[in-house]
Amino acid sequence: MRTFRGIAILLPQLIILLDVGAKFDLLLGFNRTDAGFSILLALLVLSPAITLIWFVIETVLSIRPAKRQGKAISFMLPGLALFFFLESLGMDVYMLLHFRM
Repeated sequence: MRTFRGIAILLPQLIILLDVGAKFDLLLGFNRTDAGFSILLALLVLSPAITLIWFVIETVLSIRPAKRQGKAISFMLPGLALFFFLESLGMDVYMLLHFRM
């Protein structure tokens, strides 16, 4: 589960890295190639999907033991997953507003 969390956290950051790297030309023109555009499109599709799956899994994993044992529900990890999901959606909207047809 830690590996999945790491991947879900890393994907929105890669979108930010590609955007900042392209803005300051730190990628040496990689963003202007077909591979750069393909990677950007893959990140724009995968990032919200994976972070949403992570959010659902964390919500289920925090609620299920609380119901069985009668303990209080912890919202720390679902809150973190929700934060990265909203960040992912925000970066998608930001990048989609900059695409030119």
